Amino acid sequence: MVLFFYAGLILGATIGLLTMGFRLTHKTSGYMNLGHVVNVGVGMMLGFIVVQQLGLRPIMGTPFAFLLTGIFNAVVYRVFYHRMEKRGYSEALISLFGLVFMYLGVNVITIATYLVCLHFPSEYWCGTSGALIRNHLHYRDPLYEPLGLSLLLIIAGYLFTRTNLGIKLRAVAETPTLAEICGTNSVNIKTLAWFIAGGLAGVAGIVSPYLYKGEFARDIELYYIPVFISGILSEKKEPWVAGIIGILVAYIQLIVVLNGQASFGNWFADFTQPILAIVLAIILYMKDRKISIPVLFNKRD
Repeated sequence: MVLFFYAGLILGATIGLLTMGFRLTHKTSGYMNLGHVVNVGVGMMLGFIVVQQLGLRPIMGTPFAFLLTGIFNAVVYRVFYHRMEKRGYSEALISLFGLVFMYLGVNVITIATYLVCLHFPSEYWCGTSGALIRNHLHYRDPLYEPLGLSLLLIIAGYLFTRTNLGIKLRAVAETPTLAEICGTNSVNIKTLAWFIAGGLAGVAGIVSPYLYKGEFARDIELYYIPVFISGILSEKKEPWVAGIIGILVAYIQLIVVLNGQASFGNWFADFTQPILAIVLAIILYMKDRKISIPVLFNKRD
């Protein structure tokens, strides 16, 4: 039971943090950054390099992962996405570029892992997901995930609802032209939003186990559909709410997989992604047909 709770917390923290950043960039930029998930691999690799080179505990790599991955994501926005915005590319085309960027980034990270000849202590990786969770539990502080994630949700909730930055983010998201007239530089605000989103994804890279079968980018694509589902379910909600929904989606996914394995055998886990894809297709169909989707945390009028 403890292992189930911790496994769900690892998965939930990763998906929750990724969903927070996904919703933040979607809210401010007006389109879905389908390449957002690649930032978790960047956070894994950069955080691990800092921890390994400085001889720190994994928890001490969190600030470095946030800063470095945030800078990476902000640069990606200014170099690619902002230019496409200025040239009037459609939202669908920009989102499609993000999807291409994600798969390209995953392969680049995998290749970079071998080019820089990183050496991995045995406790950082293993061949099976069950052993990975046990190793993760062994070399981490068990209270790090719940306390760290709770703190980030509180900070994000305060940042997006109680500060001038949150007001500017909402202004740029809702009425960018009016925000510009009032003196708010929408490009800088969007860049800051992408920095924060990248930083949260970098923290997700530290929260999640570093390696699966010795590769930083292995199975990063597995986060894509759960994050997309969480982002749709948290439509028009604040990013911190999206983080909570991401945690719930992760636990539901884990419960379905474990019950499927118990009922049908271990092969059921291999069909997790097709099942998630079917769920995503149903949600998108309901959204297209304007059928009510049970969105959590609805605001009362």
